[in-house]
Amino acid sequence: MHLHHADLTISPWRNGAGRKADVVGGPGWLITFAWVDRDAEFSNFAGQDRTITLIEGEGFTLDFEDQPPLVLDTPLQPRWFDGAWPARCRLHGSPSMVLNAISDRARWRHTVERRIPGPDDTGFAILLEAAGPDYRRLDAVSLPAPVNVPCIVIRFDPRA
Repeated sequence: MHLHHADLTISPWRNGAGRKADVVGGPGWLITFAWVDRDAEFSNFAGQDRTITLIEGEGFTLDFEDQPPLVLDTPLQPRWFDGAWPARCRLHGSPSMVLNAISDRARWRHTVERRIPGPDDTGFAILLEAAGPDYRRLDAVSLPAPVNVPCIVIRFDPRA
């Protein structure tokens, strides 16, 4: 599988407060890009783990009701939070784009890492730079794939 970022369909967030483009998903898991254009409430994903990675922009702070704030101002650093935590986003300046990995905690465990994928990797890679004439920055490929550039590597494993 190879999906071009430019071909993804943009749709509203679950709560309508922003916009997103689903990359790939299955029963109980999802990879999606989201654009954070303004201060807004994040959608509720109760029962799900979320890992969010700043891709572009100055970033933002997520304020939670009963948890310390989560500051996302370092690009390409995956950060986990519980999808049930009520979250309000405060932009640090310009709009930002993020990559989300979301999984049903009862069924899946996911990992998100920034690295060059190896030949034994499974899951998905989001390319952080172009890799030849067909693979563009932010394209998604299923692994293993002949990709030898830095990526965000996302893997979903079923819970026993």
